[in-house]
Amino acid sequence: MGRFTEDMGRLRDEIQSDRIARQTLIADTRQEVTDAAHAFISNLKGSVESLQANFREEHADMAEAARADRNAFLARLGGAVADIRVAAASRQAAVRDMLAETAATSRADREQAAAAIRNDVAQMQEGFRQARGVMAMDVKAAGQSFVSEIVHAVADIQQQTQQLVGDFAGERSAARQAWRGAPAKPAAAPAPAVSPKAADKPAPKAQHKAAAPKESTPKPVEPAVVKDPQPPRDSGDAFTPEL
Repeated sequence: MGRFTEDMGRLRDEIQSDRIARQTLIADTRQEVTDAAHAFISNLKGSVESLQANFREEHADMAEAARADRNAFLARLGGAVADIRVAAASRQAAVRDMLAETAATSRADREQAAAAIRNDVAQMQEGFRQARGVMAMDVKAAGQSFVSEIVHAVADIQQQTQQLVGDFAGERSAARQAWRGAPAKPAAAPAPAVSPKAADKPAPKAQHKAAAPKESTPKPVEPAVVKDPQPPRDSGDAFTPEL
């Protein structure tokens, strides 16, 4: 029993020493981890602070460079805009001058064209008046010719009518003498031709022939003389002078 008790005591002591060693190891490890964590956090905090400081500096430098670039760009843009405004003003002045010159040229051309049109119209009016005068003279001459032709035709018709009346009177007298038994008289000579100038003068009245001596025999009834109806005048046969 003694040896067993000694082994059990020694085992208890070993277990207790191992427990103490484990607790010591755990405490040491916790302390190391805590120290390492504190060191890492402090290092990280320093790194972050240095990064922030560098970022601020770089941001300030970048802002300054961007400000300088913007100012330079605005300066160049202002110069370009000024040049563009000067060029636009010169172009506007050139366009105004060109428009004024074009307007003056167009006005002169319009006035010249209007003067030419007025001259043409005046010449056309003068030519129309002359042509109208010539046409009036031609129409007057044609009317006079037409009237003279009508007068000549009427004179010829009157002459023919007089000849027909003379022939009819001679034939009637010869028929009356033949009906009464008297010797027939020679037919009257045809009337001489009348000139157109003489046709305008009034024709002298025809003298009545002396009546034959009355006989004791009763007067026979004379046959009725039937006159041929005159043909109707056609309006289409009328002479229309050419104007």
